[in-house]
Amino acid sequence: MNAFKRLGDIISSNINAALDKAENPEKMIDLSIRKLEDARCNIKKEIAAKSAELKSCKDKLEEENAAIDRWTVRAKAAIRKGMDDLAREAIQEKQEIERIAKEDQRVVSSLTSVLSSLNSTLSKIEEKLAEMKSRSTELKARATSAKERIKANKAIEKSIDAEWEKRIEELNCRIDKWEAEADITTPKTKKEPSFEDLEREEAIERELQSLKENCKDA
Repeated sequence: MNAFKRLGDIISSNINAALDKAENPEKMIDLSIRKLEDARCNIKKEIAAKSAELKSCKDKLEEENAAIDRWTVRAKAAIRKGMDDLAREAIQEKQEIERIAKEDQRVVSSLTSVLSSLNSTLSKIEEKLAEMKSRSTELKARATSAKERIKANKAIEKSIDAEWEKRIEELNCRIDKWEAEADITTPKTKKEPSFEDLEREEAIERELQSLKENCKDA
């Protein structure tokens, strides 16, 4: 019966966890209310069954106590008449019924405890159910509002990301254009002569002097 005793708290925690993951908050809240109503119905059936069992056991125990009293009276009557064997028989019957009554008394105590636990659980469920029903409109409105805000925030983030990428692309294009314009308008720097250039110029000058000398001799 510990399961019944903890049922209210378990249902409450399950509802909270389910709402955190709910894709459709409104349907989830309605489903939670139906689950509480089903739990209440099941516990009421259990209470009715255990109450009937307890009443039957109490009626049986009452009959057993009456039988014990009757056998006690018979034993005493037999003793007064000196009929010890008959008194022993009456005492034996009485003790057997007392044994059975003791077992039935334990059953009565157990059923009483079970019913107390069930009624306590029923009260918790009814309180939670009343709270859920009274707050269902508010909870649905809050859940819907939160869900819509999440959608709006995601849409804004997506829009911002797209706009940012567009701006970056535009900026890249502008920088490429500026760099191209800079290459066209920037004058080329004069190339510094290399050793090969100097050797080439010297060879030209030597051949020029040789040709000049040949021209003089002619």
